[in-house]
Amino acid sequence: MMSVQAWGLLWGALSAGFIVGGLAVAKTGLSDNPVRLLLLVNVVLWSVTCVFPLRSSVILLSAGMTIYMVMIPYAEASEQTILQKVVPYERQGRVFGFAQSVEQAASPLTAFFIGPITQLIFVPFMTDGAGAQLIGPWFGTGPDRGIALVFVLTGMIGLCVTVAALRSRPYRQLTGRYAEQPTLALASC
Repeated sequence: MMSVQAWGLLWGALSAGFIVGGLAVAKTGLSDNPVRLLLLVNVVLWSVTCVFPLRSSVILLSAGMTIYMVMIPYAEASEQTILQKVVPYERQGRVFGFAQSVEQAASPLTAFFIGPITQLIFVPFMTDGAGAQLIGPWFGTGPDRGIALVFVLTGMIGLCVTVAALRSRPYRQLTGRYAEQPTLALASC
């Protein structure tokens, strides 16, 4: 699709989205309900994951990654704000350490889980399997479309789980607990 140099320039430009997102968080804040904001950001991110692989397009990928890069600072700031306000101070180190270890452990786990499933099931499915005949005429065929199908299906599952979380009892409990905690005022110098 593009040369290696063009990909490098594209990703360099897209990385500015993190800076833009960070500036936007600093300007707008997180709202009165960062728990809801965190889940709404996830709705946007899962939606992007569903849409950008629909076509083999650098423009769709770039638009999706721009949205992703701008939204991630909101997700990270919301997560930290929630944890710092809801978790008792004396337990924060353990909770932050555990959360970090779960995040770090998830990456290789998903790579070793999703990679073989994609290679053994979805790539053949979209290359010369039933998927190529069933959805190939509008989705496309080949190994790259098998990988794209994994992104679309993962995005749909993530979107369903996030919407279910927005309607769940634990969400309401966490939102209530967050609202109950007093806001600490910064000491003026």
